[in-house]
Amino acid sequence: MSYVRSLIASIRVGWSRDFGWTNPILGFSLKTVAPIASTMTALTILYIGFKNGDSIASAQFPFQLGYIVIGATLYAHISAYSWVPTLAIAEGKWTFVFPQVYVSTKSSPPYLAGRCLASFASSTVTSIASLAMAVVISLLLFGVAIPLVVTPLSIFLFGIALVVNIFASMGLGFLLGAYAILASKFEWALPTYVSGLLMVFSEALFPVTSLPHPFSDIGNALPFTEFIRASRAVLLQGSVGSYLYYLGLSFIGGILLLALGLLAFKYAETRARRLGVLDRKVV
Repeated sequence: MSYVRSLIASIRVGWSRDFGWTNPILGFSLKTVAPIASTMTALTILYIGFKNGDSIASAQFPFQLGYIVIGATLYAHISAYSWVPTLAIAEGKWTFVFPQVYVSTKSSPPYLAGRCLASFASSTVTSIASLAMAVVISLLLFGVAIPLVVTPLSIFLFGIALVVNIFASMGLGFLLGAYAILASKFEWALPTYVSGLLMVFSEALFPVTSLPHPFSDIGNALPFTEFIRASRAVLLQGSVGSYLYYLGLSFIGGILLLALGLLAFKYAETRARRLGVLDRKVV
């Protein structure tokens, strides 16, 4: 129960951190700008390339547009909250807040998990809003109707996929946090570097099968890739069978990544205590 209380309290802290300076409606509106810009950038590049070439058949273009919209939106969603543990540690070191989290031997993981869950909640709302906005803008600006399958079942299954992906994203967050807790320089920049790699290997914008071996194998092994595939299967194809297959792989990979992340963070935290670097200010 102490874990649950710490987790709930940390979610409230994360929510206050994100929206304490303004009202939630305005905060959500501002947070939607970045994912919309990311999605529309990818959309515009694909549209311009289509108009200036013939590699994509006209009949397939709406599907390809939907492929890009879903991938870019979900990539931005993953990026928005999987980096939170790292940023919470870096921010906590800079303000000398993070050492105060250690009121007990088990306080740090629930704190970081709660911050991550709070960001997941806000990112889910902004990502869905940006996805809907991208569909509308695509129709108004490009005159292309993206063939999304929007039914109560598809929405429900998509929501389950979002929840299942929490395990993988939180695992990645703890892995990065294991580095951040020991480092004193530029750990706040680490998510930017990993974000670029994730965009390439998670099938956000193009199939990982187009990557040379063994990079394609790495992409296929990532739970983020399976999460995006499951979302595309249910939102673009309406295929429940493929969805369940990809979702199962995403769940298994996410659990393994979370276990690895927690083990790495526990080791780094123990070493940081021994070395006395928990209150080392970052630069």
